[in-house]
Amino acid sequence: MKVNKDKETIRQYLSDESAAFSAKPDNVEAVYFPETEDELVEIIRTFKGKITISGAGTGITGSRVPIHGGIVISTERMIKPGKRVQCRELSHKGLAGDFFIYLDEEKHLAHAGPGTSISELACVLPRNMIYPPDPTETSALLGGTVATNASGARCFYYGPTRNWVVGLRLVLSDGEVVDVRRGRTFADENGIINFTSETGKHYRIRIPEYHMPDVKNAAGLYSKPGMDLIDLFIGSEGILGIISEISIKLIRVDKEPVSILAFFRSENDAMGYVDIIRDMKDRGILAIEYFDRNALDFIRAQFPEIKPDLDAAILLEMKAESLDTLAEISELLSRFNEVEDWCATTSSDLRDLKEFRHSLPDSVNAYLKRHESYKIGTDFVVPVRQFPRMMTKYKEVGEKFKHRFPRTGTHYVIFGHIGDCHLHFNFITASDGERVYAKELYLELARTAIALGGTISGEHGVGKKTLLVEGRNIPYLELMYGESGIREIARVKRELDPELRLNVGNMGVV
Repeated sequence: MKVNKDKETIRQYLSDESAAFSAKPDNVEAVYFPETEDELVEIIRTFKGKITISGAGTGITGSRVPIHGGIVISTERMIKPGKRVQCRELSHKGLAGDFFIYLDEEKHLAHAGPGTSISELACVLPRNMIYPPDPTETSALLGGTVATNASGARCFYYGPTRNWVVGLRLVLSDGEVVDVRRGRTFADENGIINFTSETGKHYRIRIPEYHMPDVKNAAGLYSKPGMDLIDLFIGSEGILGIISEISIKLIRVDKEPVSILAFFRSENDAMGYVDIIRDMKDRGILAIEYFDRNALDFIRAQFPEIKPDLDAAILLEMKAESLDTLAEISELLSRFNEVEDWCATTSSDLRDLKEFRHSLPDSVNAYLKRHESYKIGTDFVVPVRQFPRMMTKYKEVGEKFKHRFPRTGTHYVIFGHIGDCHLHFNFITASDGERVYAKELYLELARTAIALGGTISGEHGVGKKTLLVEGRNIPYLELMYGESGIREIARVKRELDPELRLNVGNMGVV
């Protein structure tokens, strides 16, 4: 097992993709690179201080940032799961070496290490098998996506990571290993879950007592009556245990999906189109993505073929088996005054439209880096019936920001998973004054989303994010669940991590 105490190496693990969080190098003793579960157990039992678990660093909430010191455990070399004799062994050369997965083709299951990236997983799987959640950031490690219950565009149809994880092996803060399988262990009528480690140690947990919104949600520990134990760990952001192995469901897909990118001069027309397409989900609509006028203007230099004076674009992805709906969709586009569309039916065309989708967040990140700024972007989801009100609020806040700081250039962009009523509002800030005001407006948007019955995090988790509220810096999650909610999460954490060693600061627990 490699252990690196070099300051230059340590610096690579002191921040994440957001650039909004950073830790002091002198507070971090070393970075550990275990390759096996046994090595992970050895670290936990030998080192008694604070431990921060790191994936690929693609997160934007500071979850992997070791601001409380101690050591960092990087899972990037954990790319070989335990051998399954009745499964087909598949291997491929990745960035961290030769990684393996074990594939049960009959049951459509794959067993992988947490250090396997989403792109590497796709590369090693047979061409006709896919992992449906398809998180947007393909360089993210599988373990990180499970820890945050990540999602992507196709989660409109397939649901988030949680829906596709059927097994986890985890190392707890006391060095005990638990093997959690979906469908085996549930909360009783009193909200109590009992389970044992592989050595027979018994654990008794009462699930968090708060109400989760009935929308796509990645904020806080999962809590539902009668819930499965595995769901407590999925999306737990590393505060309950360290993932050492993952078992996921796959599906067989014999044909590439079809994508249609439609452009509109009226946002009302675009929204009318979305409202009808959203109701067609069960007919094979995989994803519905939105780009506002500012978003299109922001990437026009990369895509000069985008016509001027467009108000919105909608990217639709559908199963190839749903081609019988194309005539109906064409009729809808005509009805809602579509200006033009780009249709993708081949692998090459699909890659081009995927590049279009990814170009916006990449361009925003590049702009902010040039201006030595950081991302202030939302991850809110609201119920369908409340979406028009949230959209009105986005526009109102955007214009307030633009009016306060008149200048050339884009002030904000709105884009994302409109099928799930899950848009990302990104402030494009260029000065300290703009960033201060953007955070005030961010709070205004967050409160609106909560008041409408939504969530403050649809796919990114909350990590170590905080907000200034009435002169007090509070954990981001407190805004949604209150102080009592943070206490509930802390109570559950202490039952598995009594000394508060793992990923301290995530979900506001310190």
